Amino acid sequence: MQQVSANVYVETGFRGCNPGFVTTNEGIVMIDSPQNPSDAMKWREQMKGKGELKYLINTEPHGDHVTGNFFFPGTVIAHQGTREALSSFDLNMVMERMKVIDPEGLPFMEGYSLKKPSVTFTERLFLYLGEHTFEAIHLPGHTASEVAVHIPEERVVFTGDNVFYKVQTFLHQGYPEEWLQSLKRIEELDVDVIVPGHGEVCDKSYLSEQASFIEEWVEAVRQAVKQGLTKEEAQAKISFLDRYPMGMGLEAMGLEVQKMNVERLYALLTAK
Repeated sequence: MQQVSANVYVETGFRGCNPGFVTTNEGIVMIDSPQNPSDAMKWREQMKGKGELKYLINTEPHGDHVTGNFFFPGTVIAHQGTREALSSFDLNMVMERMKVIDPEGLPFMEGYSLKKPSVTFTERLFLYLGEHTFEAIHLPGHTASEVAVHIPEERVVFTGDNVFYKVQTFLHQGYPEEWLQSLKRIEELDVDVIVPGHGEVCDKSYLSEQASFIEEWVEAVRQAVKQGLTKEEAQAKISFLDRYPMGMGLEAMGLEVQKMNVERLYALLTAK
């Protein structure tokens, strides 16, 4: 666990997203939850003695951000689109996945169910707890319902998966044009610390690199379409695995992610 400001703690060493929490004088606000049950138990232990968990904000609907909600108390907050996306959450698939990636955590999943957001918003939500402000901002990009959580008193923003710091970017459900605009909006925030969805904690100087990588992906697929390549031919040709490594525990998914990224961008570009 890493302390990135006076009251903000982050974990970048779990498989899946980077969860974090903020301590206030009236309780704790957590941002995203650990994917693996074993990691959720460790995270709970690390939070002990720092206050009562009051709220949990999910930045998006992907399993590595929401699967662990079950293991924590408090009210879950997310974009309305995230709640709607979770209507197709497959519990059987989650259980089968945990048998592979976290067999030691299976005993913790007895009685498991998905803990969905009970408070939602569409554009912006302000949560005030103690002396802290939590500004949740809808910033579509990596997903349609992606959210950033800005804590101005700490000069910190959690960007969700709109930022992948020095690891492979997943564009498989992305909206590149909106994503680039969202990165510009993050740039405008008065913050010193960015907590990305994946990779190490960084600052705003990385945003231009993230934007350039998205643009390179789009241009590579655009050129493939222009050359008349089929989707399958483009998937065989385009890879950026030499640029960044896969995130923690995802090494075996490298080729699959490249194909998913191409498939998504090919569909968007040919639809136009």
